[in-house]
Parts: sequence; structure tokens; C-alpha cells
Amino acid sequence: MTLTSRIALALAATMLWPLAAGAADYDPPIAIDEAPEYVPVEVGSGWYLRGDVGYNITKSPYDFTLFGVESDSTFVNGSIGAGYHFTDYLRGDLNLGFLAHDRYGATNGVDTIQAENSMWTGMANAYVDLGTIAGFTPYLGAGVGLIYSSQRVDDTTTTPDWYLRDTQYALAYSLNAGVAYKVSQNASIDVGYQYLAAPGLEYADVPAVQMKKGVDFHQVRVGLRYDLW
Repeated sequence: MTLTSRIALALAATMLWPLAAGAADYDPPIAIDEAPEYVPVEVGSGWYLRGDVGYNITKSPYDFTLFGVESDSTFVNGSIGAGYHFTDYLRGDLNLGFLAHDRYGATNGVDTIQAENSMWTGMANAYVDLGTIAGFTPYLGAGVGLIYSSQRVDDTTTTPDWYLRDTQYALAYSLNAGVAYKVSQNASIDVGYQYLAAPGLEYADVPAVQMKKGVDFHQVRVGLRYDLW
């Protein structure tokens, strides 16, 4: 090998050495999968809470006057409940409520009459919201449920004396109409009318001294609905 060839080989080796060393030290990059973006879960989306206060326009069967004494009757009622928006136009809720309480006590100087009645409700309601204009949403609704009644009568003016202790559950239905107004992102004021009836509920007609069947109430109601989203 000539001197020129040896010099050329030495120069080539000198130039290639860094490349060989770099190749030996090369580590491929590690691929790291990016974590998926966190999306918060909406807890309770579509659900709402409600509370209502109402006034019974019609009298209860236990609101009467006898011996010049009028029964002490409560016309104000109330309920609490929870519901769900199935769509923008359809919603439903479950409600537990106090309906009426009446108490009567009188005497003719010899005999006495004592009577008391309480009514409570448990209703499942469905509503159709008819669209919103300027924050106002009119609606129509209907419901089905139970009325619980507890009644007591002690009447010694009759022959024989009339003593009654009775509790019962009766099937009830309701028809509703009203309008809701949105006062904030989550809250709405609800003003409406409700017709509530229990055709099979028996009650004591104290002045007539007999049992009768069927009660109904016409009510105006004001409530607050709060959306849980």
C-alpha cells in the first residue's frame, strides 16, 4: 500500500469515527400518550326541586256551622317535591303535601259534638311546557296519586251516639294549569291553578249524621322551582 493510500484511509477513518460513535450512543425517543382531556360530569343534570304554597278556594267537607258554631278550618296547604326535565317541553315530579285540617267542637248544653279531620297527599305529576316568551312559560299538567285522610267524630246529640275513628287512603287525580317565570338561571316562580279530586274518599257529614263519598278541591298555588344544574 502506498503512502498516499494510507493517508487517505486514515483521513476517512478520522471522519467516520464520530458518526459511528454517535450511532452507538443514539437512543430512540419515547412516545408518551397524552392523557384524555378531563370533562366534568354534570351531577343531577335535568333534576329540580320544588316547594309550593296553596289556598283551597272550595271548603272541605268538614268546614260547616252547627249550633251556631263554625268549624276551625285551614285553607292554606303546601307541598314539597322533586322532578326531572325529560325534554325542553316535558317534565314530571313527585310531591308530598298537606291538604287540609278541620276541627269542630260545640255543645247544646246537654250533648256535645267533637270532630276533627286531616288530609295529606302524595302525587305524581306530568307537565307540558308550551314554550317560553320573555321569560314566561305557560304549562298544562295532570297527576295521579293518593290522599290520606284521618277523621274522628264524637257526637252524643244523636241516638245512638256516633263515634267514628277512621283512616283511609283513596286514589286521587289532579288537573293543573299555570305559568312559570324564570327569575335566575336556575330558579323559576310558578303560579297556577289545581283541581284535586278523590271520588272514592269517604268522609263523615256531621250535620247530616251520615257517611258520604267523594271530595274535591279547587286551589290556587304559588311555588318555587330550582334546577340542579
